[in-house]
Amino acid sequence: MKKLNDNEIHEQLMKEIKATFILIAIVAVWHVGFAFLLDGIDVMILGMPLWFFVSTIGAFVISVVGVVFLLKKVFVNFELGEEVQENEEEGKNETSEMDNASKKAQNMEGGDEA
Repeated sequence: MKKLNDNEIHEQLMKEIKATFILIAIVAVWHVGFAFLLDGIDVMILGMPLWFFVSTIGAFVISVVGVVFLLKKVFVNFELGEEVQENEEEGKNETSEMDNASKKAQNMEGGDEA
């Protein structure tokens, strides 16, 4: 797992977002394009019209191959949790401080009544 600074994390995330949107565009163009281009052809494959088979099954195959490609070549495994962990720890400390303060206030109120 790589350690990246904030700028490198931002650049990597933008690279991953752009690559993902490019894959989405390719799959969408394939799906819609072949559905319209092959609509008038009366060829059947496994009981389905050619346009459906090429458009839908082809889009699925392209999606799977594209995701595997993105995972191997574009996406990088890096730590993003340091800031989140620090914020969670700060939140826990603030919560326990608030709990302690409320317990003290309750003890003081209870002590006044007794």
